Amino acid sequence: MINRKQQPALKKIETIDIPEPEVARLDNGVPVYLFGTNETGITKLDFIFDAGSRYQAFPLVASYTNKMLTEGTQTYTSYEVARKLDYYGAWINKATSKDSAVVSLSVISKHLKYVMPVLNEIINFPEFPAKELRIHTQKDKQVFIDDCRKVNEVAVMNFNRQLFGDRHPYGTIISADDFDGINRKQLKDFHHEKYTGGNCSIVVSGKIAPELLTQLNYFFGTGKKAKAEKATSSTNKIVSGVKKQFIEMPDTVQCALRVGKVGINKAHKDFIGLFILNTILGGYFGSRLMKNIREDKGYTYGIYSTLISFQQSAAFLIASEVGAGVCGKALEEIYKELKTINSEPVSIKELELVKRYLTGTILRSFDGPFETAERFIGLLKFDVDYKKYYADFFRTLNTIGPDDLLLISQKYLMASDMLELVVGKK
Repeated sequence: MINRKQQPALKKIETIDIPEPEVARLDNGVPVYLFGTNETGITKLDFIFDAGSRYQAFPLVASYTNKMLTEGTQTYTSYEVARKLDYYGAWINKATSKDSAVVSLSVISKHLKYVMPVLNEIINFPEFPAKELRIHTQKDKQVFIDDCRKVNEVAVMNFNRQLFGDRHPYGTIISADDFDGINRKQLKDFHHEKYTGGNCSIVVSGKIAPELLTQLNYFFGTGKKAKAEKATSSTNKIVSGVKKQFIEMPDTVQCALRVGKVGINKAHKDFIGLFILNTILGGYFGSRLMKNIREDKGYTYGIYSTLISFQQSAAFLIASEVGAGVCGKALEEIYKELKTINSEPVSIKELELVKRYLTGTILRSFDGPFETAERFIGLLKFDVDYKKYYADFFRTLNTIGPDDLLLISQKYLMASDMLELVVGKK
């Protein structure tokens, strides 16, 4: 009988059995990655296109092209699309990032054959009706205007520009007038150029019927190939802005803080070590920044640091919102924590705690086919072998020591290299 009063022994996880996808190709060369299981009655299809905002020639075109896919096709109105999806218990999520546009369909597996023709219309034959487009842009414009009164939203937009420069596709920001400039032709042209077989990858997870690949090939295996990538009005040269920037918003009671720098992405050999170090600094609720600035000083409800990976670059970021009266003190504590992690080795006790936390987090992130597919998608566009990546992750997690982390900190997180942005009351 298990002794419930005795804590189970801690065990070090040295390896993890990472499922590999079955890989197939449609007739037009589109790769299909399949993570199948019979333990669920749901099938999920993720269509990932190289159609993020860095490819657009005009502001907002990438996001509205993706957003408007379900607002009417050559065969169905937006109402008919919604009704058919609802009838068969299916739902679609759409997302656009700097690099990619994703269309995800989740459906009860036995109904997939009925939904596939609708998905084909959504992805391949959208109409982008002008009336629906104008409704969306006017509503979103008002939301944007409201967001521009919030210190955190202003900080998000302006810190990217400060990091990368306003002509870099990762640093450009939008204005309220940009919502008035979007038109149907821009969306149709962008869709024609970017939503092609050569720009697409498909990831399937959950229950996989024997006829699934045949259905995918019928609807998506004959599409046009990708065209050569066209240059946009931006440049890929990173030109960081001023070292310290302040944007005054006198009617606010809080300040949004950003401290960070251009960094390394998931394809870099040092990324895993930096990820572990970032977790210690501000990557989880028990981090140094949280303990100091939230729990000890009480300056904020939350503060975090994160690593943001783009395909062509990356960023390290510390972010928080604090009361205007303690803004300076909060910044002092942020730099204090950076200087400490730059100059003093992490204790064995703290490092072991974070190693156990990250081990559990990664193990949970592979709990089922949908979660596994998400991990795979997160590395798909970085030309990284995802199975090797996570094998390396556990190897690094088990072998990295305080001196290794100190060297990484001095290489990538020096306090003197950071850019700073404050948005709020002076």
